[in-house]
Amino acid sequence: MTQIASHCTDLDAPELGDGKLCIDNGFRIKADDFSFTNWGRSTQADANVTIQTLIDLFGHSAVCLDGPTTECVIRPTTVQKLEEWNNALAGGRCEGLATLSTRFFLKLDDPSAFNSNATRVADLQRGNQILDSSIVYWWATQFLTEVSDRASTSRMQSPLQLVDDLIQGLANGVGYTVGLYFGSAGHSVTPFAVTHNGTNFIIHVYDNNFPGVRKEIIVDGTTNTWTYAAARAQPDGLSVDWTGGTGTLELTPMSARKGPFECSFCSTSPVDSDTIVTLASRDPQAAGYVLITLRDGHRIEATPDTITNDITGSTYDISKGNGGGLVTIRIPHTITDFDIEIRKGSAVLPAADVVVALQRPSMGTIQVSGNLAHAKVGTPSISALLAVRSDSTTISAPNENSARISIAAGGQLSRTELPSGQTLLVHQISDDAIEVAVKGAGGTKIGTATLSTKLKTNIFEQTLGITDSGISVSALARVEPVPVQRSGDTNFIPRKKQPTTTSTNPTTIEIALPD
Repeated sequence: MTQIASHCTDLDAPELGDGKLCIDNGFRIKADDFSFTNWGRSTQADANVTIQTLIDLFGHSAVCLDGPTTECVIRPTTVQKLEEWNNALAGGRCEGLATLSTRFFLKLDDPSAFNSNATRVADLQRGNQILDSSIVYWWATQFLTEVSDRASTSRMQSPLQLVDDLIQGLANGVGYTVGLYFGSAGHSVTPFAVTHNGTNFIIHVYDNNFPGVRKEIIVDGTTNTWTYAAARAQPDGLSVDWTGGTGTLELTPMSARKGPFECSFCSTSPVDSDTIVTLASRDPQAAGYVLITLRDGHRIEATPDTITNDITGSTYDISKGNGGGLVTIRIPHTITDFDIEIRKGSAVLPAADVVVALQRPSMGTIQVSGNLAHAKVGTPSISALLAVRSDSTTISAPNENSARISIAAGGQLSRTELPSGQTLLVHQISDDAIEVAVKGAGGTKIGTATLSTKLKTNIFEQTLGITDSGISVSALARVEPVPVQRSGDTNFIPRKKQPTTTSTNPTTIEIALPD
């Protein structure tokens, strides 16, 4: 603490409350912050994650089949990722707002590029398609390995170490976002000043949930813990204070977001890759919580308040957003026998409407969506949603309702609706093929279909019809290209103004969401 205090002055900073000034980079509330509040998924498709968002992040060749850069034949895993990320967006786009406000302050972007009449960030308004797209782009960077690795490394530092880094970074013109985690939720804010009051250090932030208000993260120099008062308003109108220690506070510099970025879902995974499980909830107020159980009893279990992980080598990460945003779990490829259940937070809530994905080498990517969480946390489910074994995965629809399933394998996307109470088996039958089978009473197969996991020069979609007597397979339909723009370059050189350009907006793919 003495070392950190040595960076501070004896100067008062009345505009920052009580305490002595350590650093203030000049960011000002009601001028450099957005005037509108953070929000979740939009009713306008172009304001959410689009094909163009993914092309701008990863490049045309990663997201689309090889071809003209003005059109895109969408890869099957891209379609699945669009649905997953758009549902995660329901938890809010705080990471995008925090990042873009920092870019504006660093003069990497200029408000006039989004509205010719805007001279300050506070002049910008929601509903501007270019602005909304930019916010989504920066929101999505939190999922990229280049950014998430930097953020997770910073979480290994104590709150006081992060304060020290922040003071020195702000003094040298570095821009940051601060991530905070509490229970199964996360949030991102923009830090701009640090003051020192007694044994406490105060990080002053712009919180996009509270535009026009200066907020404070208090770091206790004695306990090396942090507190963020009134971090989030509850549905009942009451506010909740967030607290934490090492592992729950992160500091991500803007330099971590400078691409090009690698697409983790665009290509076939090596055989020794981790198994990846993701979960996104359509309604953050009625979120789903995962329970993964090994045969030996070790587990990963999430509740609204806690996360337990005692599976050696596995990781559990949540994005910044209400209801956990996007949960990403990595399990070593040597662990091949476990069950996945999804549960709701309370008995009074409706069944959680979620999107769950399972990515395994040589097995394609399985995505299951619908009202999948009927049992509440702390009580056992009747059966696992996904039973993962060494060469197969069994999917069981809830007894209460059907489940929507998509399987991305090679150049093919297969969709089906699994009736309530029925079971589907996805089984590896060779290095480049998987079998999909409906299981009847007693576990016997009553119908099968074979899917190739080979990459192809064209992309096809098909529908698998499931009945009590087996599977009917529709004819393969070739996926046609859609118009897109070329991948844009992201500026990382400070400037005063960016020229405004006009262009034709590309056709976007809207992900159908249930009411």
